[in-house]
Amino acid sequence: MTALKMKLASIVPDKVATPAKFFLVAGVFNGFGNGIFNVVTQLWLITLGFKSLDIGSIMMTNPLGAILFTLPAGILADRYGKRKIIILGFLFSTPGFLIILTSTSFEMLSLAWFLVGLGNGTGAVFGPLYSSFFDAKDMDRAFGLQGFLSIMASSMGSLMGFIPSLLVERYGFSLQSSYFVMRALGTMFLFVAFPFFIMSLRGLTEPEIHRGVRFNLRSKSIVAKFSLLYTIQNIAFGFFGLFPYYVNTKFGVKSDALGALYSASTFVQAGANIVAPRISKRIGTLKTISAALGLCTPFWFMFAFAPDFTWLSAVYISRLSISSLCNPLLPSLFFRLLYQDEKATANSITNMASMGSNIVGPRLAGYLMQDVSLDAPPLLGTGLYALYSASFYLLLRNEKEKTS
Repeated sequence: MTALKMKLASIVPDKVATPAKFFLVAGVFNGFGNGIFNVVTQLWLITLGFKSLDIGSIMMTNPLGAILFTLPAGILADRYGKRKIIILGFLFSTPGFLIILTSTSFEMLSLAWFLVGLGNGTGAVFGPLYSSFFDAKDMDRAFGLQGFLSIMASSMGSLMGFIPSLLVERYGFSLQSSYFVMRALGTMFLFVAFPFFIMSLRGLTEPEIHRGVRFNLRSKSIVAKFSLLYTIQNIAFGFFGLFPYYVNTKFGVKSDALGALYSASTFVQAGANIVAPRISKRIGTLKTISAALGLCTPFWFMFAFAPDFTWLSAVYISRLSISSLCNPLLPSLFFRLLYQDEKATANSITNMASMGSNIVGPRLAGYLMQDVSLDAPPLLGTGLYALYSASFYLLLRNEKEKTS
């Protein structure tokens, strides 16, 4: 019993308040829904006749919407409170999800992804909101716990990728209609998550609210550095934005095999979220992140030369097992380097930079796959990740954590 308590203490914060529990429950429902989307969305778009460049173009409207609202959302949240901005984000996202379920044209789907992107722009508020539930000493474990639960839920959602083939073989569904059913199911789980996010806002203690839109940012250098780093990362990640298209085109992979890969890989991610705080406690958060980024770089190169889906899956999981160590540590480090009253504004700026590069990433990957080579994006990612790893340590090694 004592050993179990010690193990739990290494992964669970000392105190998890009721609002934090509501937030974590919402994250589980949200993760399950997103797990379904990750498996079936691009395969569904392929059944509608869209090519890689079309899919990349549709996908890029999501970060375009997010980039337009991210900075206003962060500034307004610090000025008027996080609660109103989060509710506003739900009001943007809801019609977008409904349009996706009722339309198949390029224009309407682009509009839908744009509206969901506007809602995602308020995601800049979620990190500061969650961090406000915990003390600085618990931050690594808090984000590790959040990542673990969300990833496990996503894993369960990914396993739903086996259902379309069952619907086709046993019940006579078309492949397109079976993917639609799964998208509807995923949307339902996202809607279930909304009330729990709202409940996490009850009793929220907001910082002193300054009326009027005033730009408050003291840690400008921190924000600039993280914005640059996330830009490098997300241009490389344009490849993974089109990963279902990549494996379907190269190896003929469908939702069942892709769902199995995503599910297996999320168990690896969940384990990394638990292990990461332990490693960071021994060698430091910054060194852990930089080392993990450097070690996963060679795996990008291996993607291009994997002879079949089995080998590619091994490369995918191996890279993910290392890079996922960064998942809880990146936001933890970022928020510890900021003052409390600037977190939402600062996070909105880095999110905006991230979303801006997410506009470029999928579009660039789609162009390279269609007009250069299907394997060009992972080869580009090799060089970008080497740069990312070195830059992360060099830019942040002398930064100090804030005490307030």
